[in-house]
Amino acid sequence: MPINVSDPTLLDMVKRTDPNGSIAMIVEALSKRNPLIQDAVAKEGNLPTGHRFTTRNTLPAVGWRRFNDGIAPSKSTTEQFDETCGMLEGFSYVDCGLAKLNGNEAAFRASEDKAFMQALNQEATRAIMYSSVKTAAEEIHGFTPRFDLTTGGTSAQMVNSVAYTGLAAASGNDQMSIWFVTWSEDGAYLIYPKGMNGGLQSEDLGKQIVDGASAGTGGTTGGRKYTAWVSHWMWNLGLCIQDQRQVVRVYNLDALALSTASANQIGGIVDAMIAAYYKLYDPNAGRTFVYCNRTIGEYLHRAAITKASGALSIGEYAGRPVTTFLGYPIRMVDALTAAETIVA
Repeated sequence: MPINVSDPTLLDMVKRTDPNGSIAMIVEALSKRNPLIQDAVAKEGNLPTGHRFTTRNTLPAVGWRRFNDGIAPSKSTTEQFDETCGMLEGFSYVDCGLAKLNGNEAAFRASEDKAFMQALNQEATRAIMYSSVKTAAEEIHGFTPRFDLTTGGTSAQMVNSVAYTGLAAASGNDQMSIWFVTWSEDGAYLIYPKGMNGGLQSEDLGKQIVDGASAGTGGTTGGRKYTAWVSHWMWNLGLCIQDQRQVVRVYNLDALALSTASANQIGGIVDAMIAAYYKLYDPNAGRTFVYCNRTIGEYLHRAAITKASGALSIGEYAGRPVTTFLGYPIRMVDALTAAETIVA
């Protein structure tokens, strides 16, 4: 197994050690707030590579009849769709000698494991929001590429914020979105392949002999060997939207325009959210959340405090105060950027 310059070094060990020789409590300055995964409903797929579901396209024709007369027989029609899972993985190599320094072998490995968990969670959340199998076939198909057109398809579940804020037409790649998602087993949910475990998995592959790096080059050579503790991280997941009516996107929230917007224009965001709420088929049919980035979250929080809109309030979710919209928690997701392209 080749080893490269990304593996922990003695310098990394020194930086993680307190003066008393114990592994330091690391401030996770790179951690992000991504509650989406813990909110979502997860379901085992019925395929080795994902999940197939059937949706009804049309209802049968019915009518009124007279005595001695009849009506034509009819039937409904259905269509099947396949959702695929992607394989998100990572490998951790820690030099056994390095890990053993100061007798903190397990603690050092644990500190590296925590970083891998954070990295995998961030990438999974980014993929759920933005990945497209059209541009990266090995990834999953996320929310944004499914709700990116104003005609046909999912256009009925799209709300153009400009129509409510009164701001000039959006321009530039500094757009933001607000998402309404009702998680349920017949609405939107995460999937994992049939017969496999759901969620983030790790496998301790133990102590292995690996190839060492050539001095000063970062390359590998088959002639130099050493032992390393190896961990394999795996996450097989996908996104299934069985009923697209349970997802709504408020789009084209221009970050630059909003930074200088008036109070009334900011208040228009809430009007757009009300429009989005009424596009949800049934927000009480599952676990409904409103997702936005920190910029939008701050606007909505201030509006809730000043009572600028009766739709917003400060409530409680999981024992913590949160801004709510009509009672539904507003969750800040750092994976949602202020660098989206315009939906035209």
